[in-house]
Amino acid sequence: MIISIIIKILNTLNKFVWKLTIFLAKFIKIEELKHIDSKPNDIRYRQFKVDEPALFEPFKQLDKLDYKQLIEDNNIKPIKRHNGKGISFNGCCPRCNAPKDYLYDNSGKGIQFQCKACSHLFNLSVLNKNDITLRCPHCHFALILYHQRDDFNVYKCCNMKCSYYLKNKNSMNTKDLHKFKDNPTLFKLHYIYRTFNIDAPTLNKDFRDFVRTPIDISKAYHSKHVIGLCLTYHVNYGLSYRATAAIMHDIHLVSISHQTVKNYCDAVAHIVHPVLEFYPYDLSEFIAGDETYVRIMGKWHYNFFMFDTVKKIITSYRCFEKRDAISAIKTVYNTLAKYDNLPKNLTMFFDGNPIYNVAHQYWSHNGYPFDLIQIIGLKNRDPISKKYRSYKQISERLNRTFKFYYKPTNGLGSIYDANTYNILFATCFNFLRPHSALDYKVPQYIESVQKKGLMPSKWIELINLGFQYINIYS
Repeated sequence: MIISIIIKILNTLNKFVWKLTIFLAKFIKIEELKHIDSKPNDIRYRQFKVDEPALFEPFKQLDKLDYKQLIEDNNIKPIKRHNGKGISFNGCCPRCNAPKDYLYDNSGKGIQFQCKACSHLFNLSVLNKNDITLRCPHCHFALILYHQRDDFNVYKCCNMKCSYYLKNKNSMNTKDLHKFKDNPTLFKLHYIYRTFNIDAPTLNKDFRDFVRTPIDISKAYHSKHVIGLCLTYHVNYGLSYRATAAIMHDIHLVSISHQTVKNYCDAVAHIVHPVLEFYPYDLSEFIAGDETYVRIMGKWHYNFFMFDTVKKIITSYRCFEKRDAISAIKTVYNTLAKYDNLPKNLTMFFDGNPIYNVAHQYWSHNGYPFDLIQIIGLKNRDPISKKYRSYKQISERLNRTFKFYYKPTNGLGSIYDANTYNILFATCFNFLRPHSALDYKVPQYIESVQKKGLMPSKWIELINLGFQYINIYS
């Protein structure tokens, strides 16, 4: 009896659900039924995505027309601007010489215009070059200059009938469609191409010359052993300049000021920097990178590190004022420069910051390809993050190690001081500090350095090696 009553209740509820479904179906639009949420939601649209290269078409000189004759034949009148606003372009149509009164501002940003007299569409970026036209590889529509950055320009295909745009829009589910209607900037549907304004030789000079020496260490008042002790206390044990000067006086009876300790450290950083950059490392093909924060004169700056996850060698170390694309490009360059020949399967692991996509695109276009894998967020919400989470954790451990040594400094005085400290930290990490993952061996073994028994003597040997590298690479 109880079972039959339960079955009867369930049947009644089932009929009610079906009636409710039929009633609600009258108010659902057909367009929404086409985008019913039957698609997987694990792959979402991201703000940054690198598309395939654009088509480069040589600039073609068009047949010249007479705008006066076109106006007379077609009874064309000047354009009536909304709210009486004009356009920023003061030139004429390049095809028929029609004045600005007959030019539409298509982009709304003073970049792309269309002539009302001859219907000619032109882009100011193309007019300045007169050499090539960038076109979408999907619909062959001319790209417009959408954004101008300091380091690169963004070109966009604004053709609403482009197959690439329609494919991306039709693949969106109902939830994303509603978000897209409210805020289209959250989604990337149009084809986008970037051209860079960065010169590779400039990067080469930058990464060699970003640190300098305030003194000539060969004329230092104190002995080399004192300098080695200062480096050991300040770098290996993370003591501040003042604490290092105090311990030199209290334990070694050496009177030295904290400013002298700083000058010695700055000078040594300039000397060992060539060793850190040009030593013939035997790097693996797996590199992880991340950025962390450092405080300089009360303001936060960004320390970029890249790290060989197998050999445990720091390959890039640099402090920047901004966390932007040029910072990522320079950071990746410091790592690529340490390879004589790039491995075929070179893979770099970063977080979801889009600046690394820009760096990947830039170096791929310049003939230095590598695979980019991005681990998104702190939780494994996608298969890629779940598979490669360990590489992200390696970068975080390196940041924690740096913070442990950096914390006693109580901040830094300038970005130059930050880069000086980064060089000393990376030198100690690569050549002097044993690593637990390598059975407590140093990541890069140098026999002439390791055969020295005491740490100050090892620093002195690195300084001597630095003088040799300066003579080779100066």
